[in-house]
Amino acid sequence: MSFWNPLTWGEKSAENVLDKDNGLAVQFGGFIDDLSYTDAEKAANNLRKVDFALARLKLLEPFKIVQRVIAACTLFGWLFVLVNLVAMLWLDHKNTDKMMELAFSDYVFWPVICVFTLYCGGGVARYFRRDKDKQ
Repeated sequence: MSFWNPLTWGEKSAENVLDKDNGLAVQFGGFIDDLSYTDAEKAANNLRKVDFALARLKLLEPFKIVQRVIAACTLFGWLFVLVNLVAMLWLDHKNTDKMMELAFSDYVFWPVICVFTLYCGGGVARYFRRDKDKQ
């Protein structure tokens, strides 16, 4: 129970801290040396990061197929509306203005724009990001 009495802390505590073989300062210094990050460790860590990213991309392949199917269906729907609109304009149909309103409505135009923006622009957005490292 000598740790409760400040009168007995003296030399023994100083020896525990300053002992050159097993002292607290030596043990803490060894802990600090273990915190170094060598180039070999950096390379191994970067390789693990690349492997991790490639494994995640492999898991996303089914979703990319679904994304392409959604984009193709959206393109088909938009082309169908566009061909009908052009045919109505060419034939000078009386309901051309209603078809034009449908083609550029919130039910056709904006969903198509959203799908194609996400499909075509999803991988491009990262190139517009400003990194502090590149400057």
